[in-house]
Amino acid sequence: MRRWLVAALGMAALFATGCHRVEEPLPPLPERLISISDKFFDVAALDADTAIVVGYGGKILRTEDGGFTWARIPSGTDEALYRVRFVDSQRGWICGQDGVILHSEDGGRSWTRQNSGTNAYLFSLHFVDHEFGWAVGDKSLAVHTRDGGRTWTLHKITSAVAEAQSAEEALAEQDPILYDVFFRDRDHGWVSGEFGRLFQTTDGGTTWVARERSLLGPEIVDVLAIPTFFGLSFASANEGVAVGLEGKIARTVDGGRTWKLDAVDAASALTDPLFAPFLFPEGTGWVVGASGQVLRRSSAVEPWLPASLGMEVATWLRSVTWWNHDIGWIVGGYGLILTTRDGGHTWTPALA
Repeated sequence: MRRWLVAALGMAALFATGCHRVEEPLPPLPERLISISDKFFDVAALDADTAIVVGYGGKILRTEDGGFTWARIPSGTDEALYRVRFVDSQRGWICGQDGVILHSEDGGRSWTRQNSGTNAYLFSLHFVDHEFGWAVGDKSLAVHTRDGGRTWTLHKITSAVAEAQSAEEALAEQDPILYDVFFRDRDHGWVSGEFGRLFQTTDGGTTWVARERSLLGPEIVDVLAIPTFFGLSFASANEGVAVGLEGKIARTVDGGRTWKLDAVDAASALTDPLFAPFLFPEGTGWVVGASGQVLRRSSAVEPWLPASLGMEVATWLRSVTWWNHDIGWIVGGYGLILTTRDGGHTWTPALA
């Protein structure tokens, strides 16, 4: 009896101790730098391993190991950041909502805000050296600097050559949004935008001429049917492309004086927008767009063909860039960052 009582008391003590044991708190989960709610709008490659990604909510990410690990860089803003451009491994600029322009002189490790002089959305910028740059955005507005962004001058881009327009055309094309800008040097530049606007300058932006009417022909019979163009890229002083709505790609081979619709694989039947092109100097290139669309051109004389990323992509792709013919980057919605190190044969998503 005594032995049974001792055992019972021991069991009771054991259960009592278990019921009153204080659980150790679990360590907090590390904050994810990349999540499905992220929207990334642009990426710049600084070298074979270093890249900067910008996006919604003022987010800036930087990698130094080809995308294996990432660091979040303070931007000082919650505004969306749309474009990032570097002229060398150290000096770069970012533009975005509310006239935001940020500048880095240490390879994107830190950023300071410059006074753009406007609160308009700035969708794109481009620098040809550490002093000369342009940014473009809403309501046909642009800002220009000749001192690396210490001062910016406000412009409104309109065509220096007046063209006869119907009242409907004039109303539709009033203050179009400008989506992209590209300069080959301090004199020669191009701007693309809403209502198919394709502007060209040969005097550093002092004057601009609208060139989109050269697209009129059997495929586009009405000025109002020219699609909005979201992105520009030039392979040389003469050859460039603009991409936009309805999967349209316009091409110039005379420095932007005239444009024609470029050949796209007929089986692709593109209807969704294309957002960003990238051309290599020899004319090969890549284009990305809505619904995970990716196109590739293997030579300057061949049509654009669909390219596989090796995975199902259920979001828009906003930017594509390449460090060289092997190392490239694509970014888009749902926190998507893809990189390749074999010329686009295989793509790897970034996880952080």
